Amino acid sequence: MNHSRMLSGSIAVALTLLLALGSWASADTLLLHSVNIINVESGNVTANQQVLIRDGRIARIGAAITDGIENAGSIQQIDGQNGFLMPGLLDMHAHIRHPLAPSLIFPQFVAHGVTGIREMNSECDDPQPGMPCLPQMQTWQQQIDAGELTGPRFLALSSFPVNPPWDYEVSEEQIRGLVAEMDNRGVDVIKTYFRLSTQAFRWLADEAAQRELSVAGHLPVTMTVTEAANSGLDSLEHARDLLFDCFPGSAEFRSTERTQNPSVAWLQRMVEEHDSTQCEQVFQAMVANDTWYVPTHVTRRMDAMAGDSAFRNDPRRQYIWPEVLQSWDADADNMLAMAPSPDERDIVAGFYQQGLTLTGQAHQAGVRVLMGTDSGDSFSYFGASAHDELKELVKAGLTPAQALRAATRDGAEFLNIQDDYGSVSEGKVADLILLRANPLTDINNIGTIDAVFMGQQYYDRAALDALLQDVVDAIAAM
Repeated sequence: MNHSRMLSGSIAVALTLLLALGSWASADTLLLHSVNIINVESGNVTANQQVLIRDGRIARIGAAITDGIENAGSIQQIDGQNGFLMPGLLDMHAHIRHPLAPSLIFPQFVAHGVTGIREMNSECDDPQPGMPCLPQMQTWQQQIDAGELTGPRFLALSSFPVNPPWDYEVSEEQIRGLVAEMDNRGVDVIKTYFRLSTQAFRWLADEAAQRELSVAGHLPVTMTVTEAANSGLDSLEHARDLLFDCFPGSAEFRSTERTQNPSVAWLQRMVEEHDSTQCEQVFQAMVANDTWYVPTHVTRRMDAMAGDSAFRNDPRRQYIWPEVLQSWDADADNMLAMAPSPDERDIVAGFYQQGLTLTGQAHQAGVRVLMGTDSGDSFSYFGASAHDELKELVKAGLTPAQALRAATRDGAEFLNIQDDYGSVSEGKVADLILLRANPLTDINNIGTIDAVFMGQQYYDRAALDALLQDVVDAIAAM
């Protein structure tokens, strides 16, 4: 994603103050009544409930909890109008590190019910003037948690991608020292990338495990998913690595190629020569090593739909500023140049479809699936593409209930924060979405958001619309 210029000083300050103060109501105690509560673990709904939120946490849930509450009349009451209440969405592969994030990016996540993210590029490997690095990310994290800034909670922050140049002989001391440095700076995730050697990955994963840091990211091209899982990979990012390993030419590809973006010829082989037995062995290794999976299907969907005018002219472009749109369009144009003919476009589309199939098979095999969007990557809209990815997971074969769990309770479990987040339960942080329609019967209903709760903060539909309009107005003023 290209780095855009800053807003003019007066506009930026005004918007930051507006968003810091928030276009929302805040109260110590809220009583939400007439709601149907979605249990994301069982896939069931409990009808006509009341939810008492006190000091940002769910204090009580029941059919008539106002009985016995002192000063019930002084509590801010919210009519749920028989809507469906579920935990906020957790995007487990998001990118938001940008100087304009507080004004242009953060509000979009909240407006689409994404209340928490795992940020996957939180530190700078080559700091540039005006570009936020880890200390700024940590400050934003604290401000959001304190309710001083509107945005999704940063539930985990990552290192920069560890991606030494090809043929650079990185030493064990260097790798372990880098992990130690990242640990001392306060990251939660060590992010790997495709040029890392197999041996360097093993050193990195070992050091990270000793320091109780997780390891996630792009696999080294030379390393199979099975090898990475056996070596300590905590989560596999993006579906394509499964396709790389599930055909007879996998060893040839990984030993000869120096790219994570295969040619059309390779994509064709990966689809046409697909070997389900090889893939089942990969799934077994992931299950045995508790390696989770974040497929980010919206990224490969872009590859497949780069020539579709309706896809490229999505109305949500209004929430993306010009420099980023230009980079997205250039990326799509590059995809068309790589595969210009109808036959080649069909091959790229087949690769995307095969990724969906493998996600369904991985889930059936017991691989734990998480929802992630790679937000900010080409045509992955901040916040909004969480809804897209949920639909992709259902296309892949998950039920709506399973997809919702992947985007809520399972994300919290992966991060070991399930005592505080991921379900509508007494004692948990009140990060919640109120929907007009039931997403368990139709995953498209995830878009019917009436309100978002983030602890003590309550955003009704008008407030959410105002957040999005602020983004549009800010872009227009650039």
